[in-house]
Amino acid sequence: MVPSIKMSQIELPRAKGKKRALLVEGGGMKGAFSGGALHALHTFRSSEQYDLILAVSSGACSAAYYATTATNDSEQLEKNIRIWREDLTGWKMISPLNPLIGRSFLDQGYLIDYLFGHKYPINRQWLENKRSTPFYIAVTSMERHRVEFVRATPDNLTDLLKAATSLPVATWGQHPMNGEQYSDAAIMNPLPVEDLINAGYKDITVVLNSPLKNLSPPVPRWLAALAFPGHVMGELMHKNHHVGYNRGRELLSNPPAGVKFHIAAPEVGLAVGLTGTSPKDLNAAVDQGYLIGLEEFQVFKKNHRPTRKRRSVRAGRSQSRNRTAAHS
Repeated sequence: MVPSIKMSQIELPRAKGKKRALLVEGGGMKGAFSGGALHALHTFRSSEQYDLILAVSSGACSAAYYATTATNDSEQLEKNIRIWREDLTGWKMISPLNPLIGRSFLDQGYLIDYLFGHKYPINRQWLENKRSTPFYIAVTSMERHRVEFVRATPDNLTDLLKAATSLPVATWGQHPMNGEQYSDAAIMNPLPVEDLINAGYKDITVVLNSPLKNLSPPVPRWLAALAFPGHVMGELMHKNHHVGYNRGRELLSNPPAGVKFHIAAPEVGLAVGLTGTSPKDLNAAVDQGYLIGLEEFQVFKKNHRPTRKRRSVRAGRSQSRNRTAAHS
């Protein structure tokens, strides 16, 4: 039985222009795949060619770099790829020692304040440029118990990214913004495909971090209660998460009349998990995303002709590693 609560009660802006949107799924560290896929997408279609960009959970991290990269500039995306390849491996961000020094298991300060704000700064001022595409991040309101779509601005981007990546258990589970508490939208609706369709978007590019065929069972009640002890969000997570996940994939597999999807997704489950930090697995996920993205998104190239799938990729690798690879 479908829960009575509406999973996304704040509507997206109505589609205009070409009615073209980009949706990026989350999935914790599996977001390395979307980093590679968005790098490939930029090869054929820049963010300026969409009317709306929407991202969920960790998908918002890579989408933030893509949304702030101009047509003739790929440097922003190179930053994002290097983060996945080099800066999130080992115990740099996710560590069992973090709680001993007052940090959450997944250190959002390292990810968003240091990496996104200092080492590889997101070009957040681009969000105010007239040429930029509206970039929305989905979050869950802890007060209103619903998914809300918030447009990113230079001023709110840091808080939005922290709210979107407030994975239950791995972080404190929520983040303050405008005097209210917000959390990861995936709690309620990990894949808001239906929201885009209801808003009138007809040409939708989708980057998934798990195979399209995947279906999700309900989050066990005990795990949901552990994620939000004593809070109604635990029960809502148990009732809603799998509904949104499965409904999104159902629509992608059976597009409504007049709606067209272009999907980049892993063919099989990634080796890296929600909190995986293996350098080998993260780099493999980036490579898979890039190669599958090149294959799926080449249809956007003018006068395109199908090409063979590439077997290797060096996008975002440091120059020293590239030289080593060239001689190996």
